[in-house]
Amino acid sequence: MTETEVTHLQGWNQRTVVVDDVSVAGTHEPFVEHVSFTAPPGAVTVVPTDPGIPQVALALAIGGRVELLRGRVRVGAGADLADLQLRTRLVDVADVTAPEDTIAVKAVVQEELALAEKPAGRAAVASFLAAHDLSDRAAHPWEQLPAGVRTSLLLELGALHPMVRVLVLAGPERHGGDHTVWFETCRRLAQTGLAVIVLTTAATAASLPADLDSADDTADSAAYDTAYDTAYETADDTASDTAHEADVEADPAADADAPNLPKEPSA
Repeated sequence: MTETEVTHLQGWNQRTVVVDDVSVAGTHEPFVEHVSFTAPPGAVTVVPTDPGIPQVALALAIGGRVELLRGRVRVGAGADLADLQLRTRLVDVADVTAPEDTIAVKAVVQEELALAEKPAGRAAVASFLAAHDLSDRAAHPWEQLPAGVRTSLLLELGALHPMVRVLVLAGPERHGGDHTVWFETCRRLAQTGLAVIVLTTAATAASLPADLDSADDTADSAAYDTAYDTAYETADDTASDTAHEADVEADPAADADAPNLPKEPSA
């Protein structure tokens, strides 16, 4: 094995997520039991998980946000809670990191940018929204964006933190909509070297493409753009035109008044 191959293998191992016989205690019985899987970097790993609390509990376990009843989770050689918390980003976990439906789109983006330790002022928020053709929706409630687009935005924002190596998406199926949109985003982000873990129902997992863990399979960007645009066209046909007008250039004090989103619990 060449030195380059050894270096590549070491990098791969340092980013691989290993979940070994994990159980999380519940009130009367474990929320999840005996879960084991390996999630390599550069791939999307889909883990069929019962909806609701089991998905939340497993996401918290992978991210080092809860003590385990048994088993172990590690990212590379790191298995302590602090390291797991540093390396993972929990995306759209119900009642933990999921934005509230009524919060303005611009406030969600602002909060997520701040959590990623990126500039989160008006200019940065406006730039992000413009790059995603969302400037005219900045003041709209979060729930008015198409479901797949909401999930995709949260995935992209979660991947911005410089220390994040693992994205854990929990329960994207609960929002309905076209799964193709967020799935293609997962694949695209995995191609940057991230390990992307999707906790979803068995039915949704079965409906996704079969080449999930192939790091060399390149997502078709044109297909992604088409799915993204289709989601918007569908939403535009059905959404009310009485939604709030965008107000990215609002008074500077508005940023300070933006409501906070739920934070991930500390270990």
